[in-house]
Amino acid sequence: MFLEFIIGLMVLMILLSLGLLLLKFVFHLLLLPLKLLLFLTKSLLFLVLGLPLLILFGVVFAAVLPVGLILVALPICLVGGLVYAAVA
Repeated sequence: MFLEFIIGLMVLMILLSLGLLLLKFVFHLLLLPLKLLLFLTKSLLFLVLGLPLLILFGVVFAAVLPVGLILVALPICLVGGLVYAAVA
């Protein structure tokens, strides 16, 4: 009687594991189109919002960069000229 009980539990465990494996495959097959849709939606959102903002910030950065370089390089050049004049 005890042996039949153990065998019955083993059969139920195998059936349960196979059922869970089948459920996993069905779940992934159902979620695959949703994952693809989410990926495409995020890509479309980036194209609509992210890309124009990226271009805008790039243009602003390219416009401000020369002014920033002048503000940084000019004092360095002046200090270097003064040091050269003092040493020479």
